[in-house]
Amino acid sequence: MALRFKNCSMLTPKTTCQPQRAQYFIRLISGNGHSIFNGTAGKFPTQQVALPSCALPLTVKNSLIFSASGCHRSIHEVATKTLNPKNFSDIPGPKPLPLIGNTLLFFTHKDFDLNNVQKFWESITREYGGIVKLKVFGAPTMVVTTSPDDVEILYKSTMEDPRRIGFECLKAVRDHNKDNFFNKKTGLLTEHGEEWWRVRSRVQAPLLRPRSVAMYLPAVDGATKKFMNRIDLLQEGTGQVPPDFLHELHKWALECVGLIALNRELGCLDPGLRQDSFPMQLVASANAFFNAATEAEIGFPAWMFYRTKPYVRLETHHDAFLALAIEAIKEAEDRLQEVTSSQDPHRRLSIMETLLSTDGLNRSDVATIILDLLLAGIETTANALGFTLYLLARHPQEQRRLQETVDSVVGDASAPLTPQHLAAIPGLGHVLRETLRLYPLVFGSSRILCSDVVMSGYRVPAGTLVLSLQSVISQQEEFFPEAKKFLPQRWDRDRPFGPMHPFASLPFSHGTRMCVGRRIAEQQIFTFLVRVLQKYTVRFEHQEEMRVKSQFTLKPETPLTFTFAPRA
Repeated sequence: MALRFKNCSMLTPKTTCQPQRAQYFIRLISGNGHSIFNGTAGKFPTQQVALPSCALPLTVKNSLIFSASGCHRSIHEVATKTLNPKNFSDIPGPKPLPLIGNTLLFFTHKDFDLNNVQKFWESITREYGGIVKLKVFGAPTMVVTTSPDDVEILYKSTMEDPRRIGFECLKAVRDHNKDNFFNKKTGLLTEHGEEWWRVRSRVQAPLLRPRSVAMYLPAVDGATKKFMNRIDLLQEGTGQVPPDFLHELHKWALECVGLIALNRELGCLDPGLRQDSFPMQLVASANAFFNAATEAEIGFPAWMFYRTKPYVRLETHHDAFLALAIEAIKEAEDRLQEVTSSQDPHRRLSIMETLLSTDGLNRSDVATIILDLLLAGIETTANALGFTLYLLARHPQEQRRLQETVDSVVGDASAPLTPQHLAAIPGLGHVLRETLRLYPLVFGSSRILCSDVVMSGYRVPAGTLVLSLQSVISQQEEFFPEAKKFLPQRWDRDRPFGPMHPFASLPFSHGTRMCVGRRIAEQQIFTFLVRVLQKYTVRFEHQEEMRVKSQFTLKPETPLTFTFAPRA
């Protein structure tokens, strides 16, 4: 038997975003979720795909479904959307004004708030539906989607050229560096095309290779044990940590990422630090950097026309970290010369030393990588950990379950923590994934289409900016039963709550532009969870639900006044 598809632009590209060269894959799945056929359709646009004989007749009414992603959709539904797509002009959305489009919406909408950007986007999709079209001054026409099918199409159709918007003010700061240190090559966060791939292709292995990250586990574990002792001091006399505990987590995160990115101790966890001490200035500078970036990036980009106050603050705090990175690079270069002289075959290079030794990377490239790891890693890791501790404290049964596994796998709290220990506790990953599903650190992810596609039944042309609202998708009952509940076991291998759409929750993005700091962040968070659960039971006595602040990243606004009760 055979199925014939015409104009199947909704099928997922397997290799490239250029339609004339594209390959597409087709997957047929039975009603119980088991794949019964996987195959490829040849070249766009008309294909005939031979299918094996099946136990069930292939009809629209039976349980057989057609999908490019594992999501349950009937052949009739997919065929209707792909064979008869609606026009781009039919996508719902607010009526744009001449020249400025919908830009005023960001100033006049009742739910727009610089401190909770996520709320604005949720409101827009409630008003206009799961796919919305907007036109904002200075940006390509934008389509906002809350469909994981659309997200899959978006990522796979832009795999070879994953362009996005954002971080333009950071790019400007580096482009206009007074010493021209970056030579107009501003790093992974801000670059696109060939320049982006030149750097990405060279840093991917050092930063994402498990062995490279694992070499820092003893140092991260040491810093984390030191922080456990600090917890005792913080809650001395009151029985709970102070309301600014998130600030303490920022200090821990900076100390850990400094060990990895800079290969040095920064002293952020030393007792009795003065506010004017170097470590405290670094923590304050990192927080100020993110606040300035939020003000500069969200809303009207006035910094494009003159040096606004947020832009100047962003430049000041960025350059403070740049000076630190340059100093660490010089030290690493000196160590490399010593390694070359000694010819020690057992000496393992640090991540920075590896990057400096990589053909095709120069000092400014390495500096941008170090800066991005520092500035992004501090905020995101601390916030993710704050949310995780909150959810474990509010769900003591889940905390006990993870505690029992930690006790059985790791055992003695004084023993060194190893990569094998972390790998043997899948619950760590499940808890983190469920936390980031409920509290995704970024409300969405964007790409600029490099070919025409069909999304949610509408034809969307190349050059369109598509924003996927992960914060909305990841809390829809359609994709996550009991979506509002904290259920880490939903991520167990046997998927007890049913199969999940692979593009419904992507906390570290997907594909070639996936977060390069993912393994570093996960190792830090897993290490903290192991050590804190060995020593304490975490409690949160307040009944109020978590209030969040959604700016560049999602962060807890509710004070994290945990009680860390020592275990017997």
